[in-house]
Amino acid sequence: MKNSILTLLIAFGLSLNVFAQNLPVDAGTGKITYLQVVDAAGVKPADLLKVVKDWATKQGFTLKEETADKLVYNASTTVDYPNINGSATEKSAVTFTLSVFIKDGKYRYIATDFVHAGDIKTKAAGGKLENVTPDCGATKMTSKSWVLIKNKTNSNLVALTDDLKRVVKEFQNDPANKSDW
Repeated sequence: MKNSILTLLIAFGLSLNVFAQNLPVDAGTGKITYLQVVDAAGVKPADLLKVVKDWATKQGFTLKEETADKLVYNASTTVDYPNINGSATEKSAVTFTLSVFIKDGKYRYIATDFVHAGDIKTKAAGGKLENVTPDCGATKMTSKSWVLIKNKTNSNLVALTDDLKRVVKEFQNDPANKSDW
């Protein structure tokens, strides 16, 4: 009886980790990586650079590197999850690097290096999101919370990149920004 319960608990724990695998992992690096080339036909690189910089500033991202065709940001997103007791909700940050490469009429974004920075008061820092289990251990964070952090990070990144595409598309479609009249 004890063996069957133990087997059931192990299977349940492993299944929780399987549900978290909806994050895009680059086959070459093994890192979680959000990458897409996006059309911005008719938008000059200098204009695109300005649009992306303005958007990133509004997001609260910190510019780390800038060239004529590249912007690199230290970025973060907020996630919340139940604490170890399940009695309260912890709010914490997942940090990442966002790079945007710009060419005439298109851009490519790459978001990578995701790290759960954790909560200062509970010291529950999960570490790299590629980890199967959080760095802080099971005494600070449940496996269910770790999966939830990964899933919320995914949702936040999809929304974030969709918002970047929306802002660029609005600039691209604004008649005041067209020079071919």
